[in-house]
Amino acid sequence: MEYLEKILEKGLLARSIEEIDLGKNKGIFVKIGIVSETTSFLIIRNNDATETTGEEFFGQERVVIPGSKWRGAERTYALSLLRKYNGLVPQEYERNAIEKKELLIRNPLSALYGDSSIGTGNEATSIASRIYYDWSYSFELLGLITERFTHNTLSESGTILLDKGETARNALYNTQYIKPGVKFVRFVTLENVSKELLDLAILTIMGTRRYGARTAIVGENIYNNIIAIGFSRGDKPLTSYTLLSNAWSTNNYDPEKQITQNMEEIYGDYLLGGNDLKFYLSEVIKLKDDKDKLTQYANAIVKKMQIDWKDRFEKKNNKKKKGKGEEENEDTEDQADSDLSN
Repeated sequence: MEYLEKILEKGLLARSIEEIDLGKNKGIFVKIGIVSETTSFLIIRNNDATETTGEEFFGQERVVIPGSKWRGAERTYALSLLRKYNGLVPQEYERNAIEKKELLIRNPLSALYGDSSIGTGNEATSIASRIYYDWSYSFELLGLITERFTHNTLSESGTILLDKGETARNALYNTQYIKPGVKFVRFVTLENVSKELLDLAILTIMGTRRYGARTAIVGENIYNNIIAIGFSRGDKPLTSYTLLSNAWSTNNYDPEKQITQNMEEIYGDYLLGGNDLKFYLSEVIKLKDDKDKLTQYANAIVKKMQIDWKDRFEKKNNKKKKGKGEEENEDTEDQADSDLSN
């Protein structure tokens, strides 16, 4: 890890999960600069299922991709990756449907993406996320990078028809797609993480290829190119909007170059880029098929969560005698604050 040694020595990244306190905010941030390019058609919907999400900037309508669209796809990929190896994620774990809070700290991804229990009383709690997703905006006008296709709803005999042989009103519909070849700038920021958590986040970003709606039909549609990784005390005011605002105002868009220049100015010596970044990414991608290493990471993260959050997730039965001949009462554990990072 020679390429990371300066960053580790400066305390801008913990060497291992054992070195950090998951319950405290140390103000250490890692920002990942990414260019995500469409490699097939992409559907980003709003309240209208046929319309691409857009907003007006600098007098023109542009495509907008909310951070939740990136986060949801990547979290799903991370779960499927770990589930490939039995035991890394509890078999009974079901995303957004957890009723027993102890399942949260048996899933190593909870330490990165956060999670919550829908249980009641003592079983209701949540874990704060330590990975934050930027929104993305297109440089080009929405109308120039989208295209509409008409689809038909099929029955066994073909397009759904009315009794008189006419096409049913709801049988034909159109959907607006973002075309292939569009580059979106985005930043993913991590707070108070170790190298294990950073590796998992990077592996997830590199591995996720399906975003937006109807991915079972459109297939892989995004390639993520990680341009640079910056390390700092305190988060830095660099977002896709600040970068795109300058691009819109100057009518100049070279996303890879602009991410590099902006992050070099902000992070200086504590920026991982160039050949060092390429070597680091080549090492991380090997984790995808390394069951032993992923198991080591998962076990270490789960163990740390169980230690740091023992009081929150361990049921306590504090018995108090009211008096001679009276039954004992059990005090229920108070629900902890949901934001562990404060």
